[in-house]
Amino acid sequence: MSQGCVCCGGLQAADHLPGLKRCIACTHVWADMELSDEALRALYAEGYFRGEEYLDYEKEAAALRRNFRARLRELSARHPAGGTLWEIGTAYGNFLHLARERFEAAGCDISDHAVDYARRTFDVNAVAIDYLRDDVPGGQDIVCLWDTIEHLAAPGAFLERAAGQLKPGGTLALSTGDIGSAMARWRGAKWRLIHPPTHLHYFTARSMKTLLEGLGFDEIAIHYYPFWRGADAVAYRLLGHPPTRRTAWIYRALRRAGMLNFAFPMNTFDLMTVYARKSRAPKPRAAEAT
Repeated sequence: MSQGCVCCGGLQAADHLPGLKRCIACTHVWADMELSDEALRALYAEGYFRGEEYLDYEKEAAALRRNFRARLRELSARHPAGGTLWEIGTAYGNFLHLARERFEAAGCDISDHAVDYARRTFDVNAVAIDYLRDDVPGGQDIVCLWDTIEHLAAPGAFLERAAGQLKPGGTLALSTGDIGSAMARWRGAKWRLIHPPTHLHYFTARSMKTLLEGLGFDEIAIHYYPFWRGADAVAYRLLGHPPTRRTAWIYRALRRAGMLNFAFPMNTFDLMTVYARKSRAPKPRAAEAT
């Protein structure tokens, strides 16, 4: 980040929370650390999806699909004639699998394991590539990053390339946490979404708009929707993670009794769903470390 804030290019930053820096100009927050491409890729091996960060990503699919259904309805309303869609950060392919109902859908992920699972399970058109360096198809009507942008070392560079993929009038759609929300401010360093090195960037509504406007997007809409969660995953985070926590026995007892086998909607108003329209050529941006 020595070359400036990824959202506004500002050079003045202050300590925010332990291990985090905050841009004085636009309020964007980032982890004060650098990761090599190899180290970043290594984070998203199979263990990430099965016990290290997610309790069991595969078993959370039912709740995830409820969220993806809502996003697909909104994208379908924006593009009723269908079209082409590219997803950055496909993970296990749950969204691509649904998106094929309305769009010609394809995508990519940094994780070889996740892409292999998506292709084997859903037969989706997903590839394991370096999005910034490898070839990606242009002329897209929609580019999506669901719960992905916070993981990226160079989010501005990713969105700049996404803008290049999109047709004029195309839609950029993404979701991420809002570190400027009341929940995030109240929780401080204990906010559940602060966990570098897998989460490196923390946006506010203001910093997100600054970044997107600088890249040539307009009609930027930010929503705070309820999200479906699996009860097992929520209880694991609250009670059973790490396993040495004193309350872990409560989590294990609830799980053995079969009391966590359901999903429910929850809205803590700290998760942004963002839609923006590509309208013009992006402004030149300061280079980011990639």
